[in-house]
Amino acid sequence: MSIPYIFTTLFYTFVGLFIAADASLVSFNLTGAFPALRWVRVHFITLGILSQVVFGLLPSLVANHAKKAKPSMRWDIWLSLNAGFALLIAGFSGMNHPQIFAGGTLVFIATSLLFGELWNLRGNEAPASLKFYITGVAYLLLGIILGTGLFLNWSEALHIRVPLEVHIHANSWGFMSLVFAGLLVDFTPMITGKPLGEKKAIDSIYWGMTLGAFGIILGPWIPASISEPPTVAGLLLHLAGTIWLVVLMIRALKASGHLSQAGGWHLVASYVWILMPVLVAPTILLKLIPSGPVESTAPQPLIYGWVFQFGIALIPYIFRRTLLKEKNPALGGSWLTLTLLTLGGLIIWISIFSPIENVLYGIGFALYTIAFIQPLKELLDIVRKATVKFEEA
Repeated sequence: MSIPYIFTTLFYTFVGLFIAADASLVSFNLTGAFPALRWVRVHFITLGILSQVVFGLLPSLVANHAKKAKPSMRWDIWLSLNAGFALLIAGFSGMNHPQIFAGGTLVFIATSLLFGELWNLRGNEAPASLKFYITGVAYLLLGIILGTGLFLNWSEALHIRVPLEVHIHANSWGFMSLVFAGLLVDFTPMITGKPLGEKKAIDSIYWGMTLGAFGIILGPWIPASISEPPTVAGLLLHLAGTIWLVVLMIRALKASGHLSQAGGWHLVASYVWILMPVLVAPTILLKLIPSGPVESTAPQPLIYGWVFQFGIALIPYIFRRTLLKEKNPALGGSWLTLTLLTLGGLIIWISIFSPIENVLYGIGFALYTIAFIQPLKELLDIVRKATVKFEEA
């Protein structure tokens, strides 16, 4: 993972702590400075922390597995990604459509360049994870178009029935799900000493998650009269692939003793939160509960519980391998962080159906804010040790 991406990951983690604190303070009516930045908070985790790791890691990781030369640092990708993200955040804050369009365009360019890098690494010796990464990044390209179009009225031209839902599904069930699965395929052997699973199982998981994501995206795109078959089929396929992936991960972590450590449980617990919306979806389809409150609030515990928690375990591991050159680094996280994220997510889910929604929402984000402290300290300590080693050398 290249040094510029390491520092931007660290920076976005630092800012993410204050963004989470802001959510809590706004919910308690203690401040009204940034009351409308719900989607900014989510994007600091996804386009911020997650994308820095993905863009900085994948080309060199795949090249190493494929026994090819390590690609050089692509400053054009890094600058496009981060300039675009900065413009998007500024545009979201002030609802400035030209800024949003410019930001979305730059992020799209950076993602297209990453896609090209990964595509060029195909070959006989390419790792099994590469197809997860290429397909995940392709879904991200779709998600960027849809997300930018939310603010520019592209949805009518594209005949999208529920544009926000389609955008979330493309990024969550398409991009993040597939990239995380690829990372587990690659890192499980490094962490546990054994492969995640046999080639046939990995291929089946890939197709289940890929086709499932397509159905989940297609369902809210097309007219309501024909939306249920692709949505239900997509949910079933994606759920089957995800459960299979999690079972293989748990088996490998248990056999290697990593379930006696908080880091292993962070990985396992993170997948509870991606399964939660999938399990709630049938009640929405059957109109047992209203969709509006769930769709507006559920992405918060999904991103913080799943994406952030997955990162808490894996990012410090990657930093230790990259910066400290440790051969068998520990997974990140702690039992306290695991507890805080679990309680925070549960409280925010309960807030969806509670008359004291704002109070519970504020408590949940207060717990998320505290949960940021330990991983931030962990990453800072790794960077400090690497800086000392560099100065001594």
